[in-house]
Amino acid sequence: MQHYLISDLAKKTQLSTDTIRFYEKKKLIHASFRAENSYKYYDNETLKRLIFIKRCRALDMTLQEIVMLLEQIQHPERGCIIVDQMIEEHIQHVETRIAELQSFRTELMQLRQSCKSDSTIDHCQIVKNLEKSE
Repeated sequence: MQHYLISDLAKKTQLSTDTIRFYEKKKLIHASFRAENSYKYYDNETLKRLIFIKRCRALDMTLQEIVMLLEQIQHPERGCIIVDQMIEEHIQHVETRIAELQSFRTELMQLRQSCKSDSTIDHCQIVKNLEKSE
């Protein structure tokens, strides 16, 4: 069985060692054993789990969603309807976020159009509009 130091995991997953330590602190992963030299060693399952977590995070899943998925993986005999529902909820979250971002884009474009580039900061309408309280 292959064992890895945290630096090896970082290279293989392209995650920082701080990120890996964070996931360990959150109990999403754990070391296989600690050697006499006090170094922690991790196994292939930890590597696979980190890749899974990284992929979930790339899809903007929260740590809570990832924990829920990992809990489901611990019970392979269960039906996957719970996972389907989780993904459907996440899709709704993403669609809401897309709408928010589109709204931000529109507002930013309006701000950009409110100012002339040859103006000074004192007269910049972008700054003035941002300073307004609503």
